[in-house]
Amino acid sequence: MTELQIYSLVGAGGIVAAVYGFNWWQEYRFRQQANKAFARNQPDVLLNTPKNMVRKGDGQRLEPILEPTPVAESAPLYDENRLDQAEYDVPDLSEAQLSDAQLSNTSKSTLSDDMPDDIPEMPPAYRSMYTPPAPVEPIAPAYTEPTFSAPPPLAPAAPAVAAVPTMQHEVVDEVVLAGSLLDPALDFIAEVHAPDAISASEVPPFPANKRIQVLGLNQNKQWEMLNSTTRGRFKELRIGLQMADRQGALSQESLNAFCMGVQQFADALDASVTFPQRAAKLNLATELDEFCASVDVLIGLNIPAGSRPLPMEKVRILAEQAGLVRHQADGTFQYRSDSGKTLFVLANQDQTPLMSTSQGLTLLFDVPRVAGGLAVFDYLADFAQNLATALHCDLVDDNQKPLNAASLANIRKQLSGLYASMDDRGIAPGSMAALRLFA
Repeated sequence: MTELQIYSLVGAGGIVAAVYGFNWWQEYRFRQQANKAFARNQPDVLLNTPKNMVRKGDGQRLEPILEPTPVAESAPLYDENRLDQAEYDVPDLSEAQLSDAQLSNTSKSTLSDDMPDDIPEMPPAYRSMYTPPAPVEPIAPAYTEPTFSAPPPLAPAAPAVAAVPTMQHEVVDEVVLAGSLLDPALDFIAEVHAPDAISASEVPPFPANKRIQVLGLNQNKQWEMLNSTTRGRFKELRIGLQMADRQGALSQESLNAFCMGVQQFADALDASVTFPQRAAKLNLATELDEFCASVDVLIGLNIPAGSRPLPMEKVRILAEQAGLVRHQADGTFQYRSDSGKTLFVLANQDQTPLMSTSQGLTLLFDVPRVAGGLAVFDYLADFAQNLATALHCDLVDDNQKPLNAASLANIRKQLSGLYASMDDRGIAPGSMAALRLFA
């Protein structure tokens, strides 16, 4: 063998070794990326509800297009012919009453969670128009102060079921809840049938970047949610992967990884598994995401401070009299339903924590996540106008365009169309399905 042949063999061997090493390194790098992407556990979307955000997470607020109609300057704030106005029972204050109730320009207190009980009562013009005010001394010139009714309940109380024990109520509620957690219109559902009962602790976390929910068929032939506290054993499982949320539609890569994880889990237990048709579900995920994007609206009503910062002590009193409560975690004021769900939020316009003064306030209303949305928006609009009037400021949209009764009525009309679209789709605003999709 000549020296040239020896060098050629050595060179060819080196090239083969280099190609093999490069391929091994590429495989190792991609394996690390896949483990990093899919190894984390998924949070419970319903229990850990994130802050208000918009689809794609770009931080931009979407609003209905304003098309204000010409309106006379003397037009009343409330339309006497509006059907739902009577439930608020809100009288108008005259110009004389507003001028007689001006606040003196005294020094403002620092906003604090532990406020003293002897805060002086606000004059009538600055009280919420939705809660009965406490008796105050008349302001000269004396006049008869109107009585305001409290805001109406935003959701009817659940009807009582007679002669049913409490424990049975809890079982029925749990079964109904479990059945609503998976929906073929919202989830890609894999069904696992095992020859032997599977313990809940044997079910691993599956790779996915969307919400995953696992249900098991218990001995009573009822579907039960599986979580870290479940102790039962099940021969049939349904493993659902949500197809869309505010981060977008389910991708083919994520779906393939999920299916592979479920298949490996089933193979390890000698169980059979069936999957829906993947291409059809991916098309449905894209269509569902497009629909959700069309109704995913976050309305912001803003009150800029103008030349002087807004005194937060006055804002606090007005907000609390209107039924808002201080949220200790972020300092915002929130209007909540009887069940404790946030309906709208009063915060700093620049999203910084509320301090003793503010350069501008904003009222945020997450349209698809609120049940009874039109009634809530009516209350929000009235409160925003009264708050702006009390602070001697303008009420504007995100483009700094003034909002009057006509423009707010136009927004309400567009909200009716959005809610009708959601109802036609079978996704009720504020329902469990809506909270899942718009999270």
